[in-house]
Amino acid sequence: MSLSWSKILTVFISSALKPVVGIPAAVELGFGFWEAFIVCSLAGIFGTITFSFLIEGILKMYQKFVQRNFPNRKNRKFSWGNRLIIKIKKTFGLVGIAFIAPPLLSVPLGVFLCIRFFNDRPKVITWMSISVTFWAAVLYFLYYPISNFIFSIFN
Repeated sequence: MSLSWSKILTVFISSALKPVVGIPAAVELGFGFWEAFIVCSLAGIFGTITFSFLIEGILKMYQKFVQRNFPNRKNRKFSWGNRLIIKIKKTFGLVGIAFIAPPLLSVPLGVFLCIRFFNDRPKVITWMSISVTFWAAVLYFLYYPISNFIFSIFN
């Protein structure tokens, strides 16, 4: 089965945002393992790089805005939300957040959390890229048998 550019683009865009959506789309559109793995991995890495630059720029603009418009801003209070954020940061670290984000959250949200907590773009890009590549393979092998089983029931 030949793959059209529209199918590749559909899988690429969905995988750049959320691999849990991109892999099933690839399977349903007739991608083989290597085709799905390559397209979804490259899309995840592209999304990671793109969102890391975009989010870092947005955070810098936000900090400038707050400093300019609220010069007498007091320090944040140590609320339950701040405690939760610190607990997550200390418990999972950059690697943990990078590996949890693609299947549970999304690539943009995972990159945002990593950039916000750790502020080290090269490490964020590295670990998120490894994570997206890992999850592309795992999700394919989880979804493909389920898809075949469901179709065997209805056919």
